[in-house]
Amino acid sequence: MSPWEALALLLLLATGVLVVTLRNAIHAALALILNFLVLAGVYVGLDARFLGFIQVIVYAGAIVVLFLFVIMLLFAAQGEVGFDPLVRSKPLAALLALGVALALFSGLWGLNLAFAKDLQGGLPQALGPLLYGDWLFVLLAVGFLLMAATVVAVALVQPTRPLDALRPEERKEEKEVVR
Repeated sequence: MSPWEALALLLLLATGVLVVTLRNAIHAALALILNFLVLAGVYVGLDARFLGFIQVIVYAGAIVVLFLFVIMLLFAAQGEVGFDPLVRSKPLAALLALGVALALFSGLWGLNLAFAKDLQGGLPQALGPLLYGDWLFVLLAVGFLLMAATVVAVALVQPTRPLDALRPEERKEEKEVVR
């Protein structure tokens, strides 16, 4: 392992840990941006320039800006995260994370990552037929999973009754609670 690879690995791990441990949502989103930028550098270092550019444009650019917008919209950045009701489950979560990591590493142990097709540095002309040919069902499954997660997230944040359906005195109480 070269020193640059070790530095990238340490930066990816450190920023990933910061994303899930920082108490301020804005700081966590900024750590996520740094994580995405380091990952884009890893892609470029692996001669996958297209993936590196997409990582910066789509994830570090659009997705994290959307996260920051939602955080600011929900006023999550104004306060620190309160009491953690699941504090007793942290050892179980760490044990499960270790199990998942071991399963992933055992699956990657004998995996030969050499592609039969020349990917030409990750250019779109070479990735398109591969992505929409052999990996079409995987791509569709990921798209369906993301759509389902979006629908569930929107359903979870919907109020039980829309503000239009509330009586005037209930609207006043609702506005006081929101402040």
